[in-house]
Amino acid sequence: MFVGDFIRLHALSRPQEVAFIVGDGHEQITYGDVDARINRTASALQASGIAKGDRVAVLGKNSLEYLQLYFATAKLGAVLVPLNFWHRAPEHEYTIGDAEPSLFFVEPGYREVSAAAVAAAGDRLEVLDLPGPDGGRQGWEAFMSRATGDAEPSVELAREDPHMILYTSGTTGRPKGAVLSHGRTVDDGMAMTAALRVRGTDVFMNYFPPFHVGNWDHMKTFLIGGARVVLMREFDAGAVLRGIPQHGVTVLLGVPTMLHALLEHPDFDATPKDSVRLIYYGAYDPSGIMDRIADAFGAREGRTEMGHCYGLTEGGPFVCWCPPEDVFERWGSIGRPIFGVEVALLDDSGAPVAAGEPGEICVRGPRMSGYWRKPEASATALDGNWLHTGDIAVADADGFLRIVDRKKDMIRSGGQNVYSKEVEDCLLAHPAVLDAAVIGLPDPVYEERVCAVLVPRDPDADEDALREDVIGFVRARLAGYNTPRVVEFVSELPKTAVGKTQKNVLRDRFGSLFDAPAQAGGK
Repeated sequence: MFVGDFIRLHALSRPQEVAFIVGDGHEQITYGDVDARINRTASALQASGIAKGDRVAVLGKNSLEYLQLYFATAKLGAVLVPLNFWHRAPEHEYTIGDAEPSLFFVEPGYREVSAAAVAAAGDRLEVLDLPGPDGGRQGWEAFMSRATGDAEPSVELAREDPHMILYTSGTTGRPKGAVLSHGRTVDDGMAMTAALRVRGTDVFMNYFPPFHVGNWDHMKTFLIGGARVVLMREFDAGAVLRGIPQHGVTVLLGVPTMLHALLEHPDFDATPKDSVRLIYYGAYDPSGIMDRIADAFGAREGRTEMGHCYGLTEGGPFVCWCPPEDVFERWGSIGRPIFGVEVALLDDSGAPVAAGEPGEICVRGPRMSGYWRKPEASATALDGNWLHTGDIAVADADGFLRIVDRKKDMIRSGGQNVYSKEVEDCLLAHPAVLDAAVIGLPDPVYEERVCAVLVPRDPDADEDALREDVIGFVRARLAGYNTPRVVEFVSELPKTAVGKTQKNVLRDRFGSLFDAPAQAGGK
């Protein structure tokens, strides 16, 4: 099986069943119809010179046309390169220069920000319109007119052939392109479809950005199961709440920031939510949002179910799953490996850690082939035939994993390992702290000192008093070496489009303070 078969096989067996509901619901596309559109798109791509191995870059938000390109390139053995619409001109120039696509589909609204990248690529790159709110429909139709029919493409594929390059979010430097093969995408999709217990009657709402693994790889599990997908251009809390009863949505996926926006929306309480059978999420949330979601949807009373998944762009992305029957008893755990995935917790030498000790989550199973044109980074990430995730976890006696930190965020202070996530969890338990991030600052004596960057609940709070209070709060609850020696305050933490704190931005912002002999809050 290959990626294009997710749609093709259902088009043969259930051609009249609805596969996609687009936007506000006025357009409903059957499996048979969308497969024909995909094949016609593939024909237009072939007429444009696209062959096996060629890259096709796309810059825009979710649309039916974008989805057609995803499956059409896969059927041709070509490689889709989704670009991040949050990026600025230099980042697009880097990514397009790195991937070297032959075609570039772009919504008119992103033409200006990508102009420098297009100019740098020169004549080798053909630029085509992707329909968006600012136009592009005529250009897209002109492209589609190149097609000669909607027959199934005749291309010989292998499981190891790549079908997509997804660039990492770049929170620690230049983005790296994770190369994803057909075999990887099929294998973990089949396993996660079983883990989620997907039903043909399910209706899944997809509002994740297309440059993120949360879009294609979560959506595919419901397509494999022959379910229905509500394809939204982007996340909008009001539109999501309107869509739940309108389309009978049965499954919701979210990160805490998205789910928080739903909870805080004025229409939340009045929205009928009885159709939702499962809410699953991909981030541990110590600030209590998931607790509130559980209460609001009646998960503890059995009115809906909740599950916690763990994965990453490079690794499946489905690695672990904490199912509804375990999620409350083991609240905060990412669960155990899904079928087909092997997980080991290894120390820095590559040896398994002792029971109950923290170690890096290392994975064997469906995963990326490597980083595009980065052999050294690929060798490091896949050292010892394990995918090294950079996440530090502890396993309980039953094998359920709990993440305690990111390896790159581990702080070495006075010979002790400080796990920043552990300190962040403690800080978030303080009633006056709304959000928190912990980074390490260079220290001439202790190697590094712990720095807490906090968002106070009260923007007018006395910073000096709060600084002393949170330092004492942590000192009373964790070992002394975990106590922040520096506390800074910001109005909000920088986040990626899917809610990850960008610690590199914090390091850039406070870089001039790092080597100062006396900093505010330092002891």
